[in-house]
Amino acid sequence: MPATPQLLVSGYTEEGSGTGPGIRRYALAEDATIGPLLAESSGVRNPSFLAAGARTLFAVEEGANGTVAALDPETLELLGRASSGGADPCHLIVLGCTMGDEAILAANYSSGTAAIIPSADWGSAVPAPAQLLENPGSGPVGDRQGSSHAHQATATPWGTVLVADLGADRVDEYALLDGSYQRLGSAVLPPGTGPRHVAIKGGFLLVAGELDGYLHVLRRAGAASGPTWQWMSRTPLAATAEAIETAEQFHPSHIQLSADGTKLYAAVRGPNMLVVLDVASLGADTAPVFLAQVPSGGNWPRHFAVGQGRIYLANQLSNTVTVFELDVHGLPGAQPLQTLDFGSPACVLLA
Repeated sequence: MPATPQLLVSGYTEEGSGTGPGIRRYALAEDATIGPLLAESSGVRNPSFLAAGARTLFAVEEGANGTVAALDPETLELLGRASSGGADPCHLIVLGCTMGDEAILAANYSSGTAAIIPSADWGSAVPAPAQLLENPGSGPVGDRQGSSHAHQATATPWGTVLVADLGADRVDEYALLDGSYQRLGSAVLPPGTGPRHVAIKGGFLLVAGELDGYLHVLRRAGAASGPTWQWMSRTPLAATAEAIETAEQFHPSHIQLSADGTKLYAAVRGPNMLVVLDVASLGADTAPVFLAQVPSGGNWPRHFAVGQGRIYLANQLSNTVTVFELDVHGLPGAQPLQTLDFGSPACVLLA
């Protein structure tokens, strides 16, 4: 990946989700705003999420027959594809040296599975996943939780992987044992939470509920039969709980910790806000505290990246990426520094 800071933006290319250029790579200016366009992909379909490997850029191609694309990180030339093993992959991570080389873990939203895909030598072939991770379930929200919906894959500092299941109100934990991934257990959320994205702070798991609008806190503990997750509390991803209850739509999307781990940033679709919570003193008796919120500068903030003293935010339905300055306290300015036109942005990656 490049030695100087750059920004990758990806999003939907096909009618139904929105029409955009796919993937673009931009230089960052000296003030960390978005500078000149350096490269653009061609032939990549609905790349709704990106992840950087050691020498390759990977993108999910969200569709009924899901695939993962491998691209040259400089030119964005398509190098090959692999099957995601399911429908509508929406997230992926790169696992280092999992099966002799890098591997991809992709979350298939519609089919509710996660796929382990070796990344070496895809070429023109379309290899199948080495393993599918499945733990079918459902929840009480009929139109969203009729079955499992894998929405995010996350690697933990202790060597396991987490799969957030929006449909089943769980975050499943897997470990590589005897050459394959096996489920150790699950972090169980209150019915109707709809876990979308997570963040890890020490032994605590922070979970954004897409369906209930709250940030949930769980604590990991050891047990004779293996690790367990204990649900601790929930905090509105808004100034008040009433703001959630009275909103016509209120759907948190991405969450991310600040570099020092003291703050949690969250994007919320519907009210179209960027929310900041204080998690510095997170503990058994201390819940996150609301600090601030600012308008996202667009419509339907789906994902963001934090770095270079900035937040880069993808507003999918307004076809814009907005850039916010962070002050010395890590809080975003009330107005974006910059707005970049980009069709249907879904993911932002600092490289």
